[in-house]
Amino acid sequence: MKTLIFISCLLLGNSTFSQSSLLVHGRMPIDSFYEKTDELLIYSTILEFADIKKEELIKRTKNWGATRFVNLKEVLFGETDDQLVFNYIDKNMFIKALGMNSSFSWYIRLVIQFKDGKMRTQYFDDGNTFQPGGQYNVSTPARKNHLVNYFKEDDGVLLGLKNASPGLASLKQSIKLNASDLKVSVTLNQVKKDEW
Repeated sequence: MKTLIFISCLLLGNSTFSQSSLLVHGRMPIDSFYEKTDELLIYSTILEFADIKKEELIKRTKNWGATRFVNLKEVLFGETDDQLVFNYIDKNMFIKALGMNSSFSWYIRLVIQFKDGKMRTQYFDDGNTFQPGGQYNVSTPARKNHLVNYFKEDDGVLLGLKNASPGLASLKQSIKLNASDLKVSVTLNQVKKDEW
């Protein structure tokens, strides 16, 4: 438990620095947000676990998903012998307007591929959630917009809109923390297994 608390504090302490380091003059370059813009791939990483078989990694990842999300059946969209596909909502995107932050919920598609001793995670921009209309605006259907719409060309470089860049950085940091949480959970799963 102490190890988990220490790792969480370390990750959260680095999040503020990492978030601000993504911005250039208050704006985020598109290649700092997307790893592959044409695929809408936001973040990917390979997590290594010595001596853990693929089947065990899949089981531990499902255990992580069952505790990370409210209902695993609602977010686990695909499963094969060597891959799990999650589709979840992240609420860390926001836009600054009139001195306030307007929050946006965003679909993230997480594809995890497995081999013995390692897994590859890929986090994709899967579009906006449904946004109901109000007195002055119409409703927006789910998945109509992607985060690439919040970037604008400036001197030949695609940069995040000034009011959207802090929210884009916040969302990217949330995704990185999700991947770190997965690694910690899968690693500690072996330790906690027999202690209760």
